[in-house]
Amino acid sequence: MTYLTDEPPVLPPKGRIAARFGRVAGVCESAAGVSIEIIKRVAALTRLELGAGQLWADLGGGTGKFAEILRGLSTDARLTCVDLAFPPLRRAVRAGRAVYAVNADIDRLPFRDGSLHGAVAVSVLQWLSAPEVALRGIANALKPNGALCFAVFVDGAFTELIETRARMGLPPVIWLPTVSELLMALDGAGFDVQPEAIEHYDRVQRFPDAASALGNLSRLGATATNGRLLNRSELAELYKDYTLVFGKKGTVPLTYRSVIGTVKKREL
Repeated sequence: MTYLTDEPPVLPPKGRIAARFGRVAGVCESAAGVSIEIIKRVAALTRLELGAGQLWADLGGGTGKFAEILRGLSTDARLTCVDLAFPPLRRAVRAGRAVYAVNADIDRLPFRDGSLHGAVAVSVLQWLSAPEVALRGIANALKPNGALCFAVFVDGAFTELIETRARMGLPPVIWLPTVSELLMALDGAGFDVQPEAIEHYDRVQRFPDAASALGNLSRLGATATNGRLLNRSELAELYKDYTLVFGKKGTVPLTYRSVIGTVKKREL
């Protein structure tokens, strides 16, 4: 991947990202239209892979929204929601979205090798500093020819925020692979990647101001940082720069770019 600075991103610890999601668990769905669109696309793909009596895991399942949408599409849906953040899981169970919920790290999945028929990972892998570790663990947990249905934000997403931070001398805080890097990582982890099973999602959403745009992004966990948070004056400078460079007709844009698809574990 090509970075706007000389150094690759120093990602925040997973615990900090989980804490960010935990704090916004009650409000993220109402303000995350793009996330819901992506979830619905992945759910439609997952429905094609489901079979009666199969066990699947929703990795980074959060508040159980994916499980709820999938159940509306298929009576075969049987998902275990897995997430490092506990408050969203609690919300999923209390809302009746998740029958099974496991508070666990995606890098250390609590499943026996070959125990899952399939797995789902929606907008999760880009938060990991070593996604190949998680991908190998997912592959190990799947049965031969088991499916992984996924969505991953890729290079070109959130470009407005990334460029604004670069102009302020701030480092990037998220790993956004190129499409080729993502597909190579999936292949290296033991998945069979078929180009016809991969689709691209691109959308530019406009907001009334920079604070609203970054607030929406915050609900995806993308403003968690490895170091200190920006102080009030620095944040005001970021909003001002963002608006001056990207604002148009009283609104500011935020670009979302994701790869969505299904891959199968290779049979040995």
